[in-house]
Amino acid sequence: MLSDLNLRTDGDSLRVSFRVGIGPNATRGHNYKLTLSPVLVGGGEERPLRRIEIYGRRVELLDARAGRPYVRGLSTGDLRHPVAGALRASEGDTVEYSASVPLESWMKGAGLRLERWRSGCCHRDTLPVVELAAEEAPAVLSAAGVAAWAAAVSAEGAATTTGDSLSRRLTFVEPFSALEARMHAQSVSPGLFDPDMPLDMGQSADTPRQQDIDKYIADGEAGALMVHFHQGRHDLERHFRDNNATLVNLVSSIRALLNSSTSRVVRVVIVGSASPEGTLAFNDRLAWNRAVTLKEFLLRNTDFPSDSITLFNGSEDWRGLRRLVAASDLYEREEILRIIDNVPVKKGRELELMKLSGGRPYLYMLEHMFPDLRNAAFIKVYYENLPDPSAEALSRGAALVSAGRYAEALSILPQATPGSRRDLLQGTSLLFTGDRDAALPLLERAAAAGESEAESLLAQIRAVESPRTFGTVILPGKK
Repeated sequence: MLSDLNLRTDGDSLRVSFRVGIGPNATRGHNYKLTLSPVLVGGGEERPLRRIEIYGRRVELLDARAGRPYVRGLSTGDLRHPVAGALRASEGDTVEYSASVPLESWMKGAGLRLERWRSGCCHRDTLPVVELAAEEAPAVLSAAGVAAWAAAVSAEGAATTTGDSLSRRLTFVEPFSALEARMHAQSVSPGLFDPDMPLDMGQSADTPRQQDIDKYIADGEAGALMVHFHQGRHDLERHFRDNNATLVNLVSSIRALLNSSTSRVVRVVIVGSASPEGTLAFNDRLAWNRAVTLKEFLLRNTDFPSDSITLFNGSEDWRGLRRLVAASDLYEREEILRIIDNVPVKKGRELELMKLSGGRPYLYMLEHMFPDLRNAAFIKVYYENLPDPSAEALSRGAALVSAGRYAEALSILPQATPGSRRDLLQGTSLLFTGDRDAALPLLERAAAAGESEAESLLAQIRAVESPRTFGTVILPGKK
């Protein structure tokens, strides 16, 4: 009778154990040997395991017949002495059997059969094979869940800096690379952002330079931060309109970037403007002074260097007025747009608007549109990300794990940012390169820190390594 059959993985080995009771007449003759040979089978492969050899009580008498080395092709010495590594037993014994072999992929879920034969001095009888355990689909570790998670970690690597985080929440914070690309696409003058460039740039600026400024303003004003001023004034009032929230966001974002180890502020651009009411000369000075006021405010409230703040004079904000008119339902809208587009400022554009329809449209714009144009036209904060070797190593290591390139990942991950994510990536790489013992502590630590994929992988390991147990098998033959 065979009982307590157990197949289990033990690190890089497969261990088979069972208990077998040997009947008092198992050999069916005192001069015979009964051999029990367990054999692993699976996937077209098979591996014989350690044998059990059971001897009859008078088998030693075979020595007397050993004058000739072979009897009918059977070595008589084989009857007296166990095969190397075999487990020797006698009739009536209870054998505690255990065998271990290097684990191969096909052995996961392998079946087990028991081959048997009786050997005598002159012949060998092959007995029926006993199926002890049926072959089943192997339980194989899968890294699919970790691979998907690692791909997400790798993708996050480029979006975890202070600057990137701010830019997702605050539209006035932009990567400096975006500004460079926009300037290149529009062929804006290379010196436009030079700290030493001339800053007296009202409508009196040379035409090519003013056109460059207008291009920058037109393209960059979307998402910009707006600070508002009272009519005809350039002093900054914190609680006028929504200035408080605007100024808090501006200062907070710059301070966050200045204190960041992952990003830095490259440039702050302030464009001053004024509503198109009053004389051009007055509005030109007013727009510039508003930009200067904002710069002085930033210098008082942050440690950002003065030469990295660029001021532009947007002068009269006709662009903003045109945008507001185009979006309105004014009866004279098309005529107003025609005047803005075709009548030069110095040729009386504002006067033409004041005369249109007896001045009614102008008064409406003065009351409902001009207040929105009395601002430091817009503010943009440009940043660039700093090299972070540890974060880059984590991102690259995650990408390698996602691709199943575990050995390469192990060469990079020691330089990665410490924490549960690195533990999971390293543990996974060690596990799938065969170092289970080194992998387990890392996976357990990652799971304790809340990494669900680590717990999932540990559950897989437990399932794969859990013993396969089987019921009692009655071996045919005499007891």
